[in-house]
Amino acid sequence: MIIITPPHSIANEAETINNLFEEGLPLLHLRKPEIYTSKLRRLIESVDSKYRSKLVLHHNYEIASDYNINRLHFTERNRESFDSILKEIKTDAEYIISASVHTMTDFNQLSSRFDYAFFSPVYNSISKPGHNPKNDLGEILKQRTAFNTKLVALGGITANNCDSLLTMGFDDFALLGGFWQAENPMEEFRKCLKISNDYVR
Repeated sequence: MIIITPPHSIANEAETINNLFEEGLPLLHLRKPEIYTSKLRRLIESVDSKYRSKLVLHHNYEIASDYNINRLHFTERNRESFDSILKEIKTDAEYIISASVHTMTDFNQLSSRFDYAFFSPVYNSISKPGHNPKNDLGEILKQRTAFNTKLVALGGITANNCDSLLTMGFDDFALLGGFWQAENPMEEFRKCLKISNDYVR
């Protein structure tokens, strides 16, 4: 199970992130295109150092080594140049990388270097109204030919539907609006985490 941050800063965000990790969140993606690097640094520095290895950067990759972060995410726009981006960082660190895709064709063509990829949207998006799936999920999953990279569902996911995604064949799922815009975010997280942990893969 993965949680992605909203693109903007929100109240008590670092406290919420620490609470999520304290309660067992495996990974959190820091997706903050709308804030300055200095503010991103402050957010990372507010996360307990014992949890920083569970953070995934979506940008500002050059600061990763400053905080012992070894996970980087490449969006659809920059995933094709991931190799050259990694070389530009100029570090000896061995990064675990992930990507974003919107079609099964793109997923099947990903380099096996990617540990996992977000596939979206699987349901009507909560954080991006109007961003809805165009095809039947069952039919899409039948087209999967790549299994070295984990397929992670994203988009419109809540405690009410995440179990069906695992049953359907996704390897994992990620929450964005389903967590941050929930009436009780932490309770929603606990329900989803239990479903994820209880599922026999």
